[in-house]
Amino acid sequence: MRRRTFLGALVAIPVAARSALAQQRSLVVGTDIELKPFDFAQDGKYVGFDQDIWGEIAKQLGRSYTVSPMDFGALIPALQTSNIDVAISSIFITEQRKKVVDFSDPYYTSAIGALVATGDTSIKSGKDLDGKPIAAMTGAAGAKWVQQNAPNAKVTLFPQVANMYLELRAKRVAAVVHDYPNLAYYANTDGRGDVKLLPEPVGDKIPCGIAFPKGSDLVAPTNEALRKMHSDGGYDAIYKKWFGQLPA
Repeated sequence: MRRRTFLGALVAIPVAARSALAQQRSLVVGTDIELKPFDFAQDGKYVGFDQDIWGEIAKQLGRSYTVSPMDFGALIPALQTSNIDVAISSIFITEQRKKVVDFSDPYYTSAIGALVATGDTSIKSGKDLDGKPIAAMTGAAGAKWVQQNAPNAKVTLFPQVANMYLELRAKRVAAVVHDYPNLAYYANTDGRGDVKLLPEPVGDKIPCGIAFPKGSDLVAPTNEALRKMHSDGGYDAIYKKWFGQLPA
């Protein structure tokens, strides 16, 4: 008797069985690991608020996963080309991004902030950034904010937030415009004494979501997992672990 070809064998597998096989596949989760305290590498592991959130979601989904580190600007394109199954990295939910990827329900609320040198008294608010040399991240909401609100600024785009901090400390830029929580964490840790965060965000609050390729069947169960985490206290525990206290 002749052996069936691989293709013939695949076709012979019932639809339900093929669905079960898909459920067993390890997911690929894209993240920018330079976004403390959300996503970063420590002692050979990927840790942070986002990583704990996704770890709990994956547990509820019964799915294994591997983390694929990449520059923030590469996350959305990687979803569009199906090179990754999930992207979590404090990604702002915007109308432009919703056109090309699907988002979970918001799991965090952020905003745009500005970081300056400790001795700088010329920048007190977002309106003072116009005309200044500014560092922003490629593909991030901070770069768009500068374009819209400080059109005369001299903007240099970087693939990673660490590069922007170096530029500020070397006085090659006057400010770093990026996600407020990331800047706050840096100002209170590695940048303490050298940099300061403007006390108020320069833009409105923006919800963050977990991103998926268009039409992904992971969106609904992810939202259900998030709802369960909020109801059973799991979300609050993770939030307090990384930020000290719950938001007012």
